[in-house]
Amino acid sequence: MTKRIRVPDFDPRPYQLPFYKAMDSGLKRAVLVWHRRAGKEIACWNYLIREATCSRVGTYVYFFPTSRLGRRILWDGANKDGKRFIDYIPKELIRSANSVEMKIELVNGSVIQIIGTDMIVNVGINPIGCVFSEFSLQDPKSWNFVRPILRENDGFAVFNFTPRGKNHAFDLYLMAKGNEDWFCEKL
Repeated sequence: MTKRIRVPDFDPRPYQLPFYKAMDSGLKRAVLVWHRRAGKEIACWNYLIREATCSRVGTYVYFFPTSRLGRRILWDGANKDGKRFIDYIPKELIRSANSVEMKIELVNGSVIQIIGTDMIVNVGINPIGCVFSEFSLQDPKSWNFVRPILRENDGFAVFNFTPRGKNHAFDLYLMAKGNEDWFCEKL
């Protein structure tokens, strides 16, 4: 008897669909400048889960400005209905979970890890998919560190943030806005 598993267990809001459609069309880069409560985290988290479980086997990293913020928002956090973000990954697909490293190994061999870019000096991560959450609060060097790895691995990167003035995230938004190789949206 076969059991069907829905991956991810998430219904995007209508205004989130263009992001999914763009990435499904083959784009590898996205900038989401979405207002508070627009569902940046839930949309990006579930995109990463889908790719890790249904696409290429590899390492998928969800970057936050700090590990502490990543733990609070994704590892320990829940949506408005009380569903833990970690529980969007079907339990049947999890081989192991390491709470200290905020690392989940899937039965297909993929790894999902939550990392703070304040600790990105660590060498050894080799992601094929990344989300940079609240990129406007991150050290811009984090993207410079990961960019050549993703280029070599033909991986994807998604940047989400709310506006925080004219900084590196604003510059990234302006670049992506005029680049057909990037999905770029401001809500």
